[in-house]
Amino acid sequence: MRIGITIMTGERQNVWNNGLVQNIFHFAGLMAAIPFVEAVYLIDCGDTASHPEGADADALKIPLISVAEAYDAVDVAIEMGGAIDTEWISRFRFRGGKFILHLCGQPYVSLIEPTVFGRDGFFIDPERFEEIWLLAKDMVFAPMLRSIHQCPVYKVPYLWAPRFLVQTMLREQDGALQFGYRPGSLEHGNVRPAIFEPNISPIKMGLIPYLICDLVERSCPAIIDKVSHLNGDVLEDHSAYIHFISNSSLYKAQKTIIMGRDYFAHVMGRGANMVVSHQIRCEQNYLYLDALYGSYPLIHNSKVFRDVGYYCDDSDVQAGAKQFLDAVMCHDRNLANYQNRARSVIASLAPTARTNVDHYARRLVNLTNQKAKQKWG
Repeated sequence: MRIGITIMTGERQNVWNNGLVQNIFHFAGLMAAIPFVEAVYLIDCGDTASHPEGADADALKIPLISVAEAYDAVDVAIEMGGAIDTEWISRFRFRGGKFILHLCGQPYVSLIEPTVFGRDGFFIDPERFEEIWLLAKDMVFAPMLRSIHQCPVYKVPYLWAPRFLVQTMLREQDGALQFGYRPGSLEHGNVRPAIFEPNISPIKMGLIPYLICDLVERSCPAIIDKVSHLNGDVLEDHSAYIHFISNSSLYKAQKTIIMGRDYFAHVMGRGANMVVSHQIRCEQNYLYLDALYGSYPLIHNSKVFRDVGYYCDDSDVQAGAKQFLDAVMCHDRNLANYQNRARSVIASLAPTARTNVDHYARRLVNLTNQKAKQKWG
């Protein structure tokens, strides 16, 4: 069996733009580990005909082919990082190929945001898939997807490995980065939380993490040194954001640093020592795993990862502030246990883990045993 996975190439594409590019490489590596998979290809849906910047040696080994070349080169095409036109799909399926969707982004948001916010988007033939593979975080939307695409929806494992994080650290040759939590660094007056939410969607905004930090500042002003608010530069011209930030205790104490986008390893390696995060129905996030791998205290509200880091429910700012203070007081004392729990979770998500490989192998076997696409109403 030959597998093709769509990927979007372009001048601005790199492995740190979002989690999807990394996810594609993790997924491609897993596919290659399935014994009956003969070859794995990346189907280029972009315009540069080269792997995204930051691809490591293993990623570069995966051949990148055009959509035209993929027609005869693959038996199963998986739409993951770029869309293929419906005419190609129809011809591919007519000659016996299987076409499926592996959806990693939240499906409801991807439908509504282009319209609500006037952004570019697309919606092509909804019946183009044999089946849809969905991560656990999005299974609540499975009935919606079954209705739209009229095909079965299956839950598949979430994948992560630290390979790109480690690669980023190794590329720094000047010794400026000191990645990894250092015991004793959370002493009062030296706590430097970082907020990494992209601030381009309501589901991942940095306002609640900032409120958590601000509540800590108001209750215990001697603890925080500074707060790095990444991706805040995209909001600096918005009057509501300016009013929100300028009226905060952190800003008045000159402890707020509004930043642009930057690599996780860079920000943490230059002195940040805590991560405060928040999401709405986007509970599987590579940011959490980057933080856990580095043993940094992670304040978050993801039920999927509630057994690691410092969990607070939903949008509870007071609970988040309490977890923040608990981390300051207890992280060093509980560090070994924190690291063990994090390692266990990380190991369970590895693309090389037998349970993950077997799960995807079974999905491929079931897929290829289908004689014809069923109608699902």
